[in-house]
Amino acid sequence: MTPQPPSDSLHADLCDGTAITDFHTHNLQAPAGCAIINLPQAWTECPAQFHPRPGALYSAGIHPWWTADHEAILRMKQALPRLLSHPQVVALGECGLDRLRGASLAEQEELLRWQLALGETLHLPVTLHVVRAFDILLHLHKELRPTTRWTIHGFRGGPALARQLLAAGLDLSFGVRYNPEAFDLTPPEKRHRETDDGRQTTEATFQDK
Repeated sequence: MTPQPPSDSLHADLCDGTAITDFHTHNLQAPAGCAIINLPQAWTECPAQFHPRPGALYSAGIHPWWTADHEAILRMKQALPRLLSHPQVVALGECGLDRLRGASLAEQEELLRWQLALGETLHLPVTLHVVRAFDILLHLHKELRPTTRWTIHGFRGGPALARQLLAAGLDLSFGVRYNPEAFDLTPPEKRHRETDDGRQTTEATFQDK
C-alpha cells in the first residue's frame, strides 16, 4: 500500500487544535474525536491488530524505549508506513530521543531521522518524546527545516528551555507534571494539553488555566 497524506480538513483540525482536548494519550478508550490515542508497541509491530474505533484519532511511531530490540525495530519499520496511511492516524509519534533508555543515542537518532523523513513525506505532524537530548533535537530541526509541526509531548522543562524550543518553531504539550511559568509563556496556538498515561482528564489537570 502506498502511504497517503491525511485529508486537508483533518490535518488542519489537528494543527489548529480545534476539537482536540487531549493531545496525547495511551488510553485506548479515550473519547473518540477529541483525543489523539498513541498506538501501543504490539499494534505498531503488527498492524493487523489495529482495529480503530469509529471517529477515534490515533498517532503511530516507534518510541525510543522500544529501540533496544533490533528485531522488533525491523518489524515496526516495515509496518509503520502502512499504519500512517490509515485515515484515522493523524500524527507520527511518539518518536524521539532518550539518553536514559533504549538503544544507543546514535541508533536512536538514525531511526528518528528515518521516521521524520516519512512524516515529512506524508505531511504528518510529529509528536516527540525527548529526554536529555534537546540539543540534538534542536540541531535536527535546524538541519531538516521541516514543513510539518513538531510538538514536544509531556514537556516539564522550565521557562528558559520553553523559550528556546518555541523560538526554534516547536510546539509544547503539557501533562500532569508541568512548569506553570513555562505553560503560561507558551502562546495558546503553540500549547497543547495531554493526559499521556495518566487517568486525570485535561480539564481536571488545567482547571485553573
